Amino acid sequence: MSIDLFNIFRWTVGWIVTVYATVITVQSLWGWYVWFAGQDKYIGMLRRYVIVHGLRLRFSSFWGDLIISILLTVVFFQLWYAHHLIYDLDDKYAAIHAATQVTIHSRK
Repeated sequence: MSIDLFNIFRWTVGWIVTVYATVITVQSLWGWYVWFAGQDKYIGMLRRYVIVHGLRLRFSSFWGDLIISILLTVVFFQLWYAHHLIYDLDDKYAAIHAATQVTIHSRK
């Protein structure tokens, strides 16, 4: 059994970063929700202002960002697929190596 320390490190860091980003995002969204849920007169005006501008948002100005996000997602999945191919090569090599190991029996 071979243990790849880099693979363990990669998965550990991936989980830590994912949990951290999720917690920070949820905390931030909760903070915005609590702030916008206030009963103050000016908070109500600000809440309506944000809602109106969200409804009037023009998506044509975000096409460039959308294309970049799609391209980065495609690159991510290609790298993910390449990693699977690389890790699968070790298993294929071991199987081919085991199949080519021919024991030579001498005849007497």
